[in-house]
Amino acid sequence: MGRRRPTRVEPPRLPDTLHSAFPDHTVDLHGLRAYEVEALLDRLLTNWSRQQPGAILRIITGKGNRSQDGPVLLGVVREVLQDELGGRVQEMVLDSNGGGWVVRVGKG
Repeated sequence: MGRRRPTRVEPPRLPDTLHSAFPDHTVDLHGLRAYEVEALLDRLLTNWSRQQPGAILRIITGKGNRSQDGPVLLGVVREVLQDELGGRVQEMVLDSNGGGWVVRVGKG
């Protein structure tokens, strides 16, 4: 009888884009007020940047379809992630359905 070759295990392939990445954590901001969002995102990104830099987070804001003045949280989150918390964000893209953001956490 011949020798069996050991099964070769391929290392996991990194996603090409954030859109194709499976999130490590999802947070839903529905129902929060704009002023509550910054503090929550600050805590969230601080924890993930310390524990697992490179983690993928999905931040659901909603599209603002039922908001009287249109989407609010989508823009607030963009500004917070780009400005105040930009040092903890390695990259970010608008979610494929337009109702949130997908973020790769940088080192904190």
